[in-house]
Amino acid sequence: MSAVREHNLSNGMTLLCCPQNHLHAMEFSLFLKGGSLYENRQNQGVCHLLEHLCFRGLGKWDAEGLNRLMARFGAELDGATYPEGVVFRLKTHPRFFDEMLELFLSFFADKPWTQEMIDLEKEVVIRQIEQEDVDFDEEVARRYRKTAAGSFAMMGTAEGIREMSAATIRRWQRLLFQPQNACLCIAGNFSQGMEQAACDAFSEIEARFDEEPFQQTVPVGFCMRDSRSDLIMEEEGGQAKVHLAFDLDDDRVFPLAGEVLNAITAGNSDSLLFQTLREEQALVAEIDSSMEEMGLFRRLVIRYDVRQEYLVESLKKVFSLLTRLKMYIRPARLHQTRMQFTDDLQFYLDDVSGLADLMGWSWMADDLSRCDLDAQAQMFEDLTCEDLLDAAQSVFRPENLTISIQRDPAVGPRSLKPLLKELREMLE
Repeated sequence: MSAVREHNLSNGMTLLCCPQNHLHAMEFSLFLKGGSLYENRQNQGVCHLLEHLCFRGLGKWDAEGLNRLMARFGAELDGATYPEGVVFRLKTHPRFFDEMLELFLSFFADKPWTQEMIDLEKEVVIRQIEQEDVDFDEEVARRYRKTAAGSFAMMGTAEGIREMSAATIRRWQRLLFQPQNACLCIAGNFSQGMEQAACDAFSEIEARFDEEPFQQTVPVGFCMRDSRSDLIMEEEGGQAKVHLAFDLDDDRVFPLAGEVLNAITAGNSDSLLFQTLREEQALVAEIDSSMEEMGLFRRLVIRYDVRQEYLVESLKKVFSLLTRLKMYIRPARLHQTRMQFTDDLQFYLDDVSGLADLMGWSWMADDLSRCDLDAQAQMFEDLTCEDLLDAAQSVFRPENLTISIQRDPAVGPRSLKPLLKELREMLE
């Protein structure tokens, strides 16, 4: 079903290649460890700024030259900054392989940007910061990603970006764009000769910087949660928002079991919480869950909005159903979910960008088995209700749980602390 080939180059860089020769396109995706997880109060936002600066100039190309090159490709170079990494993606026709190779080599050209470029891009980023509206979900995400160094906004602060020196930008440019900190993923229609050419070209990049690549640290309180991890935000009017996050300990729950457990919980319209809270009792309009990854770390997140007067009732119902999942999982539900996941794996075979993304984030998580579709298909077949029951008992525990709620203090109980204590005790 899939044949991901891993190349560990002598300079520390990783290349992951997966041919899909029945397709007409190919994609280069460059994954770099970086982002707000590795920044501090003084340099926060520097990785996002570096991502922006790449579009001002890259190696021998200035902004106008890059635009002309993209017009020739009939494609757009996409850049994105995440808390745990910076990613650049380009999908186009295989006949442009040589130009794509030269372009992606340019990320490691070690050429500083001019002060004029820096000043112009700083203003763009500052405008973005000024327009950003930090909401409940963003505040929850920042708290989850907090490390010993703190928790910082992806774009930093307007004042911090304005005062950031060219020396700091230059230092972080060299830290971020070093081969031992990078993984290039190639997916789609390409030959073995193209694959070898990419290995040869990227092997020639020198590891010019003596410092080690970024090493991710454990989020504060990971798998050691208690009431101090919970968040209650107040806002007048509107519906209450609920965000329940369960840390996943990979030593207890392997990724595939977590994904299936997520689907059974609230991941689709046939899931337990969706069917009960929406279809049977009409407490909520929608409820969903997802697996969120933060590099090496994962969590299962359940989200829903609810009328303020139904908040307490809905929470008690959710936790009673989660408690039930720790005791029994129907074989029919596992079979239904297995069929859904088998279909999803097939879709990757026709999705260049999806497969490239899967490879890159698997590398970021230091677990390439996540992009081995053949192995995953076999795991789905071997998965039993007992395996899922063990996973549910390991995931739905109070020490894994963070409860975050936004509600109107004028509606419902004056304090939610007794309720949250009761909910945690239900999972013991």
